[in-house]
Amino acid sequence: MRLKSNNFWFAALGMVLLISVIINLLLMQPPAEWVRIYQNNVLIERVDLSAVSEPFTIIAQSDLSTNVILVERGRIKMLSADCPDGTCVRQGWSNNNARPIVCLPHRIVIQFENASLSEVDAVIASIEIELQAILWGNFRCVFR
Repeated sequence: MRLKSNNFWFAALGMVLLISVIINLLLMQPPAEWVRIYQNNVLIERVDLSAVSEPFTIIAQSDLSTNVILVERGRIKMLSADCPDGTCVRQGWSNNNARPIVCLPHRIVIQFENASLSEVDAVIASIEIELQAILWGNFRCVFR
């Protein structure tokens, strides 16, 4: 009787592992070649990640904020930011749209372009950026 119980748990564990692998494969996106950096919904930089030969930094600066973005071949990250929470810095490296980098206090969005990005996806992405800006504006008004 105990042997049948162990077999059941091994089969259940195997199914869970198989389902998690399938989900990961379905959700994985290929690395993006181009990245767009927005500040206050304005495109400030567009970089071809596949053409980067040497790492370099981009400084996104406004009257009240400074963000430093590190670009390497095939990936990008927020190196430093003087925002209060630092969430954008803790996000680490990203190389596809599954993990866009967003600094809400400074209204910076690092968005990836994929060759397979359709018109509908582009419209939805721009709507998401607008919604983030609207929500952040409302959030700031509540705490002023």
